[in-house]
Amino acid sequence: MISKKSFLIFSVSGSLFMTALLHADVTSGAPVIVDVGNSTDPYVSYLVIDDTSLGNSAVEYAWYYYDTNELGTTNPLTGDDLINAVVAGTSNTPYSLTPITEGAQGVDAGVDGFKIGNQTSTIVSIFDSSATAYWAYWIKGGSQTASYPPYTYVTPTNWVIAEDTPFDRLLTNGSYDGWTLSTLDANYNYDGPAPLSSASLIPEPSTLPIILLSLATLLVAIRWKPIRKSSTI
Repeated sequence: MISKKSFLIFSVSGSLFMTALLHADVTSGAPVIVDVGNSTDPYVSYLVIDDTSLGNSAVEYAWYYYDTNELGTTNPLTGDDLINAVVAGTSNTPYSLTPITEGAQGVDAGVDGFKIGNQTSTIVSIFDSSATAYWAYWIKGGSQTASYPPYTYVTPTNWVIAEDTPFDRLLTNGSYDGWTLSTLDANYNYDGPAPLSSASLIPEPSTLPIILLSLATLLVAIRWKPIRKSSTI
């Protein structure tokens, strides 16, 4: 992910030359929901990885937690806490999450891609000036204050591109963090679609099949009703 702060640096160092073709497509299938933690805990926040390079369904991690502060502190939970919890909670599972990053600072140093289970997404370095798309960080719910002037503060109710890295992002119950591979416009702003924006919904069960199933069950029950035998003493 390239933050707006990084764009300021890039604009000083030179222009981006868009020569390498990268696809930037969100998925159209129903998302795969992966529960992380104890689902009886009172709070949940979501981490969505949405790109067709990982298949036609986004992976939506639902992290359940019992306190809105970091363990043993009064520090509110951050986007880093969400990613770290998902990485730890999915280890050695079919949906184990491994962010592919630029340095020891993890996702805050820049995201180049993701590995989920045995599948690896499109990989693109945030410093690749020939790329046509980069991994974009989105947020919905919660809040974020940028760490650079003018220190923009947002509390988005819909998906927006994050103002900064997950370190500066605060979670709330029901908040979403998301990552997509996105193209850039002429001003170096992400212009790709938001996570889950093309995802299909899981179909609701139709009323007619339920009625037919109920009738069939009733007929079977009548047919199998035991015949009462009379007996004489």
